[in-house]
Amino acid sequence: MPEKEKELKTNLVALGEDIEDVIEIAHEEEPVSLEDKISSIEKRIFNITSSMDSLFQMVKELRDSSKADIDKKVNEKISESKEKAEIPEGTELVGTSRGINYFCMVRSGGFFVGITKYASLSAAAEGVSGVRRSGWTFWKLPDGRTVKEAYK
Repeated sequence: MPEKEKELKTNLVALGEDIEDVIEIAHEEEPVSLEDKISSIEKRIFNITSSMDSLFQMVKELRDSSKADIDKKVNEKISESKEKAEIPEGTELVGTSRGINYFCMVRSGGFFVGITKYASLSAAAEGVSGVRRSGWTFWKLPDGRTVKEAYK
């Protein structure tokens, strides 16, 4: 009996906009022997693995470029907000929680309530009151204005 010639079906899988990202997957028509079946499965696994590797690489590149753009925008916003709302060093702020007055001193490197240093006004407000709140509205200048009213 003459050996049946194997017919191949070819599918193209697009992995992006570039033509280089198109791979060709060949499917054999019904393998005859066990060895042919194993070989066919191995080829399919290889093709699927190659496709997944290409996809993961593309996602990683997109994520890295997006993350860099997002980080840049966040840093710009932070620097803009710092430029707009500079509270002078040495400013003493007052906050009241549960009838107790707390004093916050603005120094280089942070906000100090007593000897405890906080990175932000909100962190300092939460530290003394035990409740998350806006430090810009909690802390007041000696004249009664909130920090938000005076510096934003």
